Amino acid sequence: MEIEIFTLADFAQDNNSKLTIVGTFDSINSKQFPAVHPACAIASRLRFSNTEAGEHDFKLRFTDTQGKELIKSIEGTINIPPAANGFSSINIVAQFSQLKFEKPGRYSFELYIDGEWKSGLPLFLNAV
Repeated sequence: MEIEIFTLADFAQDNNSKLTIVGTFDSINSKQFPAVHPACAIASRLRFSNTEAGEHDFKLRFTDTQGKELIKSIEGTINIPPAANGFSSINIVAQFSQLKFEKPGRYSFELYIDGEWKSGLPLFLNAV
């Protein structure tokens, strides 16, 4: 499995296997805490070879500066069919609204496939 895209954005959408991503970022500035971010999305595009065809579990975690989950993990199963060209791609998009941040620091989105950590995205909350 290869991760082609794993990003935090203002907006993301999967439309018939086409992934639309608008406004990727990795930091938020706030004058006061707790801070609330109105909306964002995680967009990911994963590529599997035919030898990896079949069902795979995924989990997306969002953690604070101490590794504590801020929201319930997003979990699911994806079914990867074999493809004539030898590879299949799948998009996973998760929308978030009203994310609350108690204090400045480094937050993280983490992607797990079949229980194994595959990638992480930092999100920096800055006091300005």
